[in-house]
Amino acid sequence: MSTQAENRKVVDHFWSDLDGGPPSGAKLEEWKDWFAEEAVWEMPFAPEPLAKAVPGRALIGHFVDWFFGSVPDLVIDSLVVHDTTDPELFVLELHGRATVAQNGNIYANTYCTHMRARDGKVTLIREYFDPNVVVGAFGVELIGEGMATVMAAAGLEVSK
Repeated sequence: MSTQAENRKVVDHFWSDLDGGPPSGAKLEEWKDWFAEEAVWEMPFAPEPLAKAVPGRALIGHFVDWFFGSVPDLVIDSLVVHDTTDPELFVLELHGRATVAQNGNIYANTYCTHMRARDGKVTLIREYFDPNVVVGAFGVELIGEGMATVMAAAGLEVSK
């Protein structure tokens, strides 16, 4: 099997694990294992106070705990994966929809995502999405509380 085919398998399994919505409990911990220790989750258009980058598997794990807890009914209702000439890089188009648990608002956003996989692990997720949709659904205060929760869970201090 080619390197690209092996990496594509990682990408496909990563997303298929979300087919029934966000995993929880032991399944969530297993899903987090897709990330390499040095993985980075980037969100270049993230609205403040949402982090523009979440570095490292441990911090990504805390971020995912908060996000999936906030959108427990998340459904990825479309997903297209494009191979590239780089065997580690894939470009994805997807749309997600959920109800924000803390306020009942609908969150529905379209993403263009760059995803890198190497040696059976995800090393990069770079999501491009509409930040106005994020703020409209979550609100700045809830995002701030979420990021504070993520940082506190990681044992890191939040700068004010």
